[in-house]
Amino acid sequence: MRYNSPVTQLAILAVVLLLTTGVRRLLDNYLMQYIPVNVNLSFNSYLPAGIVGCASGFIGIFLVNLVGFRYIFVFHTLTNMIYASSVVSMFLNGGSGFQTAAMMLGIIGYYPCRVATLVIVLAYPGEKWKARALAVFLIIEYLSNALGDIIALRSFGHSSESERVHYAIVYLVLACISPLLALCIAPSDQVVRNNGLYLISPKTTLKTEIVETGRIFTKKYMLLLIPYMFSYPMLFAIANLQLPDQLIVAMYDIGKVLVMIMGQLLDVQWASRRVRGLIGLLVIVLFYLISVSLTTVARVIHYDMTGLDPNWSRDEYNKFIFKVLITQQYKLLLSVLFFAGLISGLIELYGYWLMGTLTNDLKSSARFVGTYHSFMALGGLVGYQIARSLDFERAAPAYYVAMATTIVSFGLAYFVVRKITETNNWSLGRITRNQESFDKDANVDTEVVAIIADVKHQHVQSTQSQL
Repeated sequence: MRYNSPVTQLAILAVVLLLTTGVRRLLDNYLMQYIPVNVNLSFNSYLPAGIVGCASGFIGIFLVNLVGFRYIFVFHTLTNMIYASSVVSMFLNGGSGFQTAAMMLGIIGYYPCRVATLVIVLAYPGEKWKARALAVFLIIEYLSNALGDIIALRSFGHSSESERVHYAIVYLVLACISPLLALCIAPSDQVVRNNGLYLISPKTTLKTEIVETGRIFTKKYMLLLIPYMFSYPMLFAIANLQLPDQLIVAMYDIGKVLVMIMGQLLDVQWASRRVRGLIGLLVIVLFYLISVSLTTVARVIHYDMTGLDPNWSRDEYNKFIFKVLITQQYKLLLSVLFFAGLISGLIELYGYWLMGTLTNDLKSSARFVGTYHSFMALGGLVGYQIARSLDFERAAPAYYVAMATTIVSFGLAYFVVRKITETNNWSLGRITRNQESFDKDANVDTEVVAIIADVKHQHVQSTQSQL
């Protein structure tokens, strides 16, 4: 494979993420002896991290479009290396201050990296591979998290600190390799497709990015998608069924890994992209209804609360509720968490795929993905704060409101999906067959711009060589 081909660059990026995000997801709970719970990787229940996540989408827009991919990934790998060092230091020297600070630094490095990753995964693959490429990169996170959760639960209270410090050192060694690989990621303007065309990545300025990012909120399609971005993370967080049981957590993680099914549905050329998009939305609605139905049953079913002490603290109360849920409705909760993981992964992948149908332009793609990411993190942050302020029973009204909001968001997304075309020209329009030239500010399809720009470039090079 050519070094500057999209496939090679995606392969390098996948290895970098395996050595950073993947290994961290795999080992973090085991090393720190945290009890894993079912949380979506795209938003964080920890308030400072959640705030960083909300801002990171828009920060990621400016970093991707002004700084470039390579520096973002190098920074992410360096912050991950510092975090791995802090874990080793904590085992060897004691104290958690360095580890806490390094954890926040790692979060700051991770979120813009995730925005940059999704932009690349949407822009680099051909049209027939966008959803499946998204699924592969999401599964790197999901599968690592699933295996890590199982390891952590099986070893909790049984593994010695000396065993974990050896794994922490292995983690540090891998983290030290990842910046070198990140340097191999080529600048976007050097990536060339098999047809000889460069990826579209026009130069920009900070002023332009501020203006264009603001214009996102004037585009009706993006406004219709904002509720889709925000509502389900809020609903998921309000449901707040965080149950630290090995099989239950594994069922949630396995559900998320099945996003590959949606990738196949959206990519395999059995119908037009619009039809595949509509069928994909129908599948999401179907699994969503199953998920919320099971979750609602789990919330309203009668439980024996014998032993509940009204004087308990909120943490004691929640632990008691979780114990009651697990002991009295174990099989139901297995189904609840499996479908919660499945629909959470499907909604995330499908939303990013919709971003990919908007444009092939890297700058525009970054603006769409960054906006999506920030609103998704905001929905999760709002939901978790509601869940914290209300106990399990009193959170029911907020849960039903969030559920209704999500249903409305699917209806709004339908009006976006039904406008899908085969040429990614929503934001850049079309060029008529008889139009011999185009204005640079006109609405034209990105592939047409690429071909015309490439022909002009070759003509200039030919003319200069003749002179």
